[in-house]
Amino acid sequence: MMKIISILILMLFKPSKLMFLLCTLIIMFLFLSFMIKHDQDCFLFYSGLFIDTLSFSLISLSIFIMILMVMSSMSNISIKINSFYFSMLLTSLLICLTITFSTSNIIMFYIMFEASLIPTFMLILGWGNQPERSQAGVYMMIYTVMASLPLLVAFLIWSNNLSSTNMHILYLYNSYWVTSNLWAFILIFAFSVKLPTYLVHLWLPKAHVEAPVAGSMILAAILLKLGGYGMLRMISKMSSMLLNLTPILMSWSLTGGVMIAVFCIFQTDIKLLIALSSVAHMSMVMSGLLTFSYWGINGAQFIMIGHGFCSSGLFCIANMSYERMNTRSLFIMKGLQTSMPVMSMVWFMLCTSNMAAPPSLNLLGEMNSITAMFSWTHYTILLLASLVFLAAAYSLFLFSQTQHGKLPSKMLTLTPAYLREWLTLLLHWVPLNLLIMNPQSIQLLILPNNL
Repeated sequence: MMKIISILILMLFKPSKLMFLLCTLIIMFLFLSFMIKHDQDCFLFYSGLFIDTLSFSLISLSIFIMILMVMSSMSNISIKINSFYFSMLLTSLLICLTITFSTSNIIMFYIMFEASLIPTFMLILGWGNQPERSQAGVYMMIYTVMASLPLLVAFLIWSNNLSSTNMHILYLYNSYWVTSNLWAFILIFAFSVKLPTYLVHLWLPKAHVEAPVAGSMILAAILLKLGGYGMLRMISKMSSMLLNLTPILMSWSLTGGVMIAVFCIFQTDIKLLIALSSVAHMSMVMSGLLTFSYWGINGAQFIMIGHGFCSSGLFCIANMSYERMNTRSLFIMKGLQTSMPVMSMVWFMLCTSNMAAPPSLNLLGEMNSITAMFSWTHYTILLLASLVFLAAAYSLFLFSQTQHGKLPSKMLTLTPAYLREWLTLLLHWVPLNLLIMNPQSIQLLILPNNL
């Protein structure tokens, strides 16, 4: 099976009509998976596997991004030579993600939750651009695994006392769990690191900067959503425990998002800027979930799906610019508008989607989340206004720094974009702006306490 997949990937690296067939299959899969309305009722495959709207949308996003990862990595000579190992990593990563999003066993959820880091670590270690890639990979592994170990202990104690590992029937079995701030912190901390939230995000910039374009795309589009998915599944079980901690966690999330957004404006590395903007977006996800409301939970899911397409597209187009200019510095990467004006238009569309401008799905998600948080308390209005304004500021800063100015004298002629690159960018932007036409296809149709 692995050999067949590697042969297919190797064939895709050759310019042929298979590229158009691949793109056609992607578009068909997009319409079948996203644009059809689904019910929230579980569809059981097996006693431990199920599919509902939340699982189906994230599994579909995972498959979609995997295909786009292959398309964006075709210019990497090392991946061409080692296509078999690359296909093995992608296959194992997709299996881990699919099981994570579809299992109802909390122990299996934890195992796959952590196992998804191993293929990502190998992607960074094997195809990273800088010598520091090994340090960044180890830093990511240790940071996330150590933060998740208390979560495993909590799951084991929880399932032992209830004599069940099914996450859908777990409940708080005594008053100690209800009132214990320690257990609430343990359950929320592991997901906060994977999300990530401010102060526990330090592994993310290192991993993004050292990762190849495929690693950056999967990190931004899928792996960050594991934390949001875990919170979505566990938030109804933790509502009683988090009652006392919600104001503190909400302040931590929103204040951290504003601080990270300020840091984005002062970045000079294009990949670092895009990576930190993901932290600012995920702060809105965590804040929306902590409202325990229908609007907040649906807004969080909209933001996760929209951010998966938008952030992956930004890393993809940033890599295209890096391949032509051999630099990630915003001091040197200037004047792209004069050399590649059509590519500049794609930059603008992705940057406006990143700042949640219409008609992107990010706009719908932020509208839902802001409504939920403003209904929760009016005191969040200043932080929310700052977060929205700064998102527009760093997105326009990214566009203006790369597109305007004078092109360096040694780079007066840049290689035009290939058809493969245009299709990859188009397939990022179209679903990001198409899903807002039918948001019910990924909307949770139940109340939060039934997740």
